[in-house]
Amino acid sequence: MASATAMAVISSSVSPLQVLDRSRASYSRTLSTLIAVGSALFFATYLYAFVMTYRYARSNPRGLNKPSGVRLQRYAPAFYLFIVMSSLIEISLTSWLLIQDAYLRNSPNAQTHTAAVLLLFCACWTSLTGGTYSLLFLHPTWAEHPVASIGAQWIWVLATWLLWLVGAGLLNGALPDLLVKARCMGLVYCSQIRGLFAIAVIEVLTLTVGMGVLVWLAWGSAANIRLPRRSGHI
Repeated sequence: MASATAMAVISSSVSPLQVLDRSRASYSRTLSTLIAVGSALFFATYLYAFVMTYRYARSNPRGLNKPSGVRLQRYAPAFYLFIVMSSLIEISLTSWLLIQDAYLRNSPNAQTHTAAVLLLFCACWTSLTGGTYSLLFLHPTWAEHPVASIGAQWIWVLATWLLWLVGAGLLNGALPDLLVKARCMGLVYCSQIRGLFAIAVIEVLTLTVGMGVLVWLAWGSAANIRLPRRSGHI
């Protein structure tokens, strides 16, 4: 009887708003866990396909007679693997922040929410298309497809670079004190937002290097085409 009375007192002391907040926090944790598990499963599946394609490519190598082609074959898979891994981390971070905002309504401002949505799109786009390009590039037969050409890859890198640049710029404009002056000032999820911006900057820098390498390869290929023609006229 006494215990029943105590439970009644405790339940009456908990307001409906507190119950709602606890329910929202529970939903937030559940969705965050599901997103983390989904990202891990996606990466495990992609890594398995990547390793199997890499082994097949080693067993059936392409005929590469240019030193630049040999170097590209050696280092390009690591480039694609890195941007896919970074994108999956960004997906987890942005999804977590957007879930917190959806259930707890604690986003710093509307522009931060918009920037997080754009960065989530950038991360999903990069992980899917970058993963596809890595498999196309590795496979000895698929690599001959026009979609895997240097020109097509450069267009993809440029479009992806622009998306990340706009997303990083939008987030920086939303929170200049946090990202430029490194002042949290009581901001909720300060470290997570900094991590979000850091990964976006890393993606921009990595894709910039990728564009430079592709331009260098295209220039080398054009030079090799011009040289035989000149020597034929001599």
